[in-house]
Amino acid sequence: MRYGSTLLLVLVGLSGCGIDNGLIKKNPDDGAVPVIDVSPETLSFTDTAMGETDTKVFTVSSVGDVDLDVTNIRLDTGTVFSWASMDGKLPGTLAVGDSADITVTYAREADGDFDTAWVTSNDSSNPDVGVLLYGGDVAPALELDPGSWDAGAIAAGETVTGSINMISVGAAPVVINDLSISGASEFTITNSDALPITLNPGEESLVELAFTPSDTTTYEADLVVDANSPVGTVTAPLTGEGAGGPIAMCSADPAEVDAISGTTTFIGHDSYDTGGRAITTYTWTLISAPSGSSAALARGSGADRTFTPDQAGTYTAQLVVTNDLGESSEPCEADVEAIPAQDFWIEMYWTHSGDDMDLHLLKPSGSKETSGDCYYANCTGAGLEWGSAGPTDNPSLDLDDIPGTGPENENIDSPADGVYTVGVNDYPGSVYNGANDVTINIYIGGSLVYTDTRDVNHEGGYEWFAEIDWSGASGTVSAM
Repeated sequence: MRYGSTLLLVLVGLSGCGIDNGLIKKNPDDGAVPVIDVSPETLSFTDTAMGETDTKVFTVSSVGDVDLDVTNIRLDTGTVFSWASMDGKLPGTLAVGDSADITVTYAREADGDFDTAWVTSNDSSNPDVGVLLYGGDVAPALELDPGSWDAGAIAAGETVTGSINMISVGAAPVVINDLSISGASEFTITNSDALPITLNPGEESLVELAFTPSDTTTYEADLVVDANSPVGTVTAPLTGEGAGGPIAMCSADPAEVDAISGTTTFIGHDSYDTGGRAITTYTWTLISAPSGSSAALARGSGADRTFTPDQAGTYTAQLVVTNDLGESSEPCEADVEAIPAQDFWIEMYWTHSGDDMDLHLLKPSGSKETSGDCYYANCTGAGLEWGSAGPTDNPSLDLDDIPGTGPENENIDSPADGVYTVGVNDYPGSVYNGANDVTINIYIGGSLVYTDTRDVNHEGGYEWFAEIDWSGASGTVSAM
């Protein structure tokens, strides 16, 4: 691939005198000036096959108030691009309103080429105007990163800033001819780099943006980048909101805790009112929790609330704040992830309350309702001694529920090798005696590996769900 010297493509504006009708020549002493226009700004030969020759035309026009003297037309390298015709007029003088076509020939000999055709004239504002020539597989391309900007919600009259990066991702230089905002005038471009901007392959340039909402509403606009790439104009959506009244700000600290034994705090004290009014009410609601969870936020009216999860999974709390005028904020949501802290982690919950379901875990070769069975009668507090590794291989019943729907939980930090059995006893004498769906979740090493829901409806009877075959530091679960 052959590369020419640094490319420059100059946009030509109209002079302050405007365009005459092309028939009247004004005296330069009257402030009239020559103005050049070159169109198009690029010639693309990307459809030219290897070994073939093609021609394309660009036009030089005199659009000022006096004659335009074109003194030179040249190519940067002139290796594969050349002049086929200059319309018999150039170099030379073009009367006001006159134009001349210049035909460029491209002979493709490689995978891609680019060059620049330069037109020199007596237009003092633009003495050298370049036309980018590219052919073969070479083409300029422009990418915007990020592809959009959300300025967020800020108080009316305040300003927030951001930026979008323009990246030349093609094989030829890309020329940025114009930058503009289409849409809400609350968005502005704040940097004032002179246009056009030429970016060689791999080069970047930042567009600096500002958003200043004038009212409490949503604003939308587009950053519009006009470039010489084949796709032409590239746009990036811009969004922002003028906020009024209270704004709820929420988070959880820590955002990940051990289920049952860990406690987190949902934090809302960073909430504020854009008008400076007092926040008088913090309304927290637990809007999402794992199936079977009975966990609840701590009672109170403060900005922050403590929370202890009773099952593994994701919990979502929502905060709405109210100011002293009674205006409420949009909801803010924060998540907490509860993880099992033990190698064995067994959860149980059921559908209908008033039906006491009891979780049972049998050790290898253990029997129900003995010291080989971890259940409500023997597995709380100090619990059972099941192995020789101290308390780490002993079971624990951390949650037991009688009148509700669970959950119940049993776990072992580091179980001894063997096959363990998980089951449910429909405790006799409870109020509810109908069919009841019972769910068992089994986590191994913090990951959910088994879940099943069964209809348990036999007072005093047992339903055995699964066996856990533990060996070394891992285990497998099989349904029964």
